[in-house]
Amino acid sequence: MMYSESENEERPPAISDLTRPRHATQQTAIGPTRSCGSLEKHELFFLVLTILGLLATLGLTIYRLTSVKNDTADFTFALVLIINTVACLIFVVHGLMRERPYEVAIFIIADVILLIYCIVNYAEKPRWDDPTEHAVKLVRLILVVVFSVIAVPLAIYILVSFYQSRNLIFRTVGANAELQDMCDLTFFNEALLKLDFQLELSMVVLVMNKGTNLNIEDIVVLSVGTVFVLCWAILGYLSMRFENKVLVIIFLLLWWCEPAYIIYKMVDVAQMLHNAEGDTTLVSAAAIACGIAACLVHSLALMVTWKVWSNFGNGLKEKVYGQTGTGDIRYVVEEETGT
Repeated sequence: MMYSESENEERPPAISDLTRPRHATQQTAIGPTRSCGSLEKHELFFLVLTILGLLATLGLTIYRLTSVKNDTADFTFALVLIINTVACLIFVVHGLMRERPYEVAIFIIADVILLIYCIVNYAEKPRWDDPTEHAVKLVRLILVVVFSVIAVPLAIYILVSFYQSRNLIFRTVGANAELQDMCDLTFFNEALLKLDFQLELSMVVLVMNKGTNLNIEDIVVLSVGTVFVLCWAILGYLSMRFENKVLVIIFLLLWWCEPAYIIYKMVDVAQMLHNAEGDTTLVSAAAIACGIAACLVHSLALMVTWKVWSNFGNGLKEKVYGQTGTGDIRYVVEEETGT
């Protein structure tokens, strides 16, 4: 039935209008992803702001890294700051382009930790006798404070919007509430694996005894351990990506290795903490706090992976990574209406 221009303005919305996606998506190797042109104004502002702010912080930290001795606590904390700044960049870009509220939430937590670190680092040893060092710390502190005041409230708004709307999840799996919950749980598990790797890298740096005093055993364990944790995270992602039960079993069997090493190093650091002084105390305390957080996240990843495993075989893999996950609205409408 044809409508005139005036009739089109008054006609009731069709089902195709109601199911038209608000944001354009494109199918990629990792699943449906929004295009840059689909970002709303506040999302684009947030993305540009965070990229510029984090790159500026990263630049100042790298400059700071080159100007301090590698056997000091400042060197160790600078390395940790670089790791977490890069992680924040990844969480922001991936969280926005794929509408992942959990990754935006991790960014908020990481940004608050970054702010606390910059405040403590500046207040602890301003060292007015070194104008360059003082200027770098002050500029970095001002930059992070201004950035956090603007970025954190905006990130919270975007987080709530993504979590409540589930727009991309709807365009991926359709209106089936059960499939939406499965998809959301899978995305949550992916975020946990990334956070777990980030915390493990931070832990590796913090237990290095201020950067240089490592024996051969520590060097081997830390090198192999870093590669192992990365492979473990990739294994967890691939097991969900392909819904492969064999990979899940291997993933679960290897779970104990990381917390066993972390607990061992935490006990070792705690014993040294009694005799530690000054900067060494801060590094040791930070290592213990990071180790506790890493164990908690690692344990949560285990429980969530077990739950995701129980959802295998329900068609989620095909919808998230197959041709049906490209945002084809006609497919969604036909599926939900049974036509």
